[in-house]
Amino acid sequence: MILTFGTAASITLIQLIGAYLRYLPFEARLLPEERGRLWRYILSWAPVAFTIYAAYFYHAGCDVITFKRVQYVGWIPFFLFSLVVIRHGAMRHVFVLGMQTLWLFMLHTISSVLILVLLPPTLGAGDNRILSQPIVYICCFFLLLPLEQRFFRNLLPPYLFTGSRLAAWCFAILPIGICVTPFVLLLDRPMMNTTTDMMLHFIRFLWGLILYKYTLYAGERAAQIQSGRHTNELLSQQLQALESHATMLQSRAEDVQRARHDLRHYNRLLASLLDAGEVEKARALIEAQDRELLARPIAAYCESPILNAALTVYMQLAKKEGIRTSCEVDIETGGSRSGDNDLAILLSNVIENAVIASRKQPVGEREIRVSLACTEREYALVVENRYDAPVAFGDDGLPTTTERGHGTGMVSLRNFSQKYGAEVIFEQRDGWVRLLMYWSGIEKT
Repeated sequence: MILTFGTAASITLIQLIGAYLRYLPFEARLLPEERGRLWRYILSWAPVAFTIYAAYFYHAGCDVITFKRVQYVGWIPFFLFSLVVIRHGAMRHVFVLGMQTLWLFMLHTISSVLILVLLPPTLGAGDNRILSQPIVYICCFFLLLPLEQRFFRNLLPPYLFTGSRLAAWCFAILPIGICVTPFVLLLDRPMMNTTTDMMLHFIRFLWGLILYKYTLYAGERAAQIQSGRHTNELLSQQLQALESHATMLQSRAEDVQRARHDLRHYNRLLASLLDAGEVEKARALIEAQDRELLARPIAAYCESPILNAALTVYMQLAKKEGIRTSCEVDIETGGSRSGDNDLAILLSNVIENAVIASRKQPVGEREIRVSLACTEREYALVVENRYDAPVAFGDDGLPTTTERGHGTGMVSLRNFSQKYGAEVIFEQRDGWVRLLMYWSGIEKT
């Protein structure tokens, strides 16, 4: 009976350990209510799992085969809870599961070595091994907890699952693929591991770690190359925007100069008509002059030249497409700020994306709204556009597209949010697509 309940309890604790390790990579991105809900599910299921394990061992017997069967399937409910609570990350969950399994093999190897070295033969063999193995495994977990927390919390760099979806899935299943063959081979093997078994477990973990580290290096290099290309593209877009803005300013300046030059002639002609009593002609001349002077000036959204240029160019682009626009900018202090260049590039990209989406709407149902507010160092941005067709969202919650030549705007948004630690929410509701952003305006170190 002690063996039955002790083994059931130890396996339950091992499953909780696995759930905790799989939780660590997602910990930082979870809201407090999501964390609470996840652990309520896990901790509520733990006593149920213990009861099921104990009942199974009591009726089927507690031996190596039943022990391994429970180990092989007991993790599934705990894993499903993570899938339900932590959305938009199936491939990440699969990858984390594989890495946690590799770590399981590593702890299993360490515990096997300790049993052979430290425990007397009577406790390290036979039925005693069924209970001593998980107990030593649990002790090894707690001894290595600081290392495990550091490793698993940094397991998912942002560039691991970008690019080709097929390539991302191939990488996601790689760790679990490394573990599949030994799991099958170990199903009917005794608990007592030979020296060869332990060496194979260690080599398997080592190769998995090497592949993981190399993939991180390759992904980082690819991200640097992509970032360089993207930076060049954004600088080109910024230059084009500034050139367009300069052209508009020059055109307006020429209009003002011409109007001032002609104003003296208008005044002389007006004085001549009044002297001659030609009141109607004088009134017609005044009305013509009003139309000339009331020509729409260039918009002035804010005092920052680069932000005003970006908003002016792309809001004008929207108006040329027959899109209703509104733009509200509330920045308490005038002038430029250190992050204005990055923000101008972001505004250019997200407004251009909204214009592209609006082109697919019926002519009478096109509308874009932009709202930017800043108080001291706190920024808030909302960009909305009407769009009735369903929008596909990726694992990171940002819209995705399969059209060639598109998607740069989301890369810009992703880079900006990483640089400034911005909170980003994309949603589609009631025929509107909304981007909501909040950040502090201070670059992350």
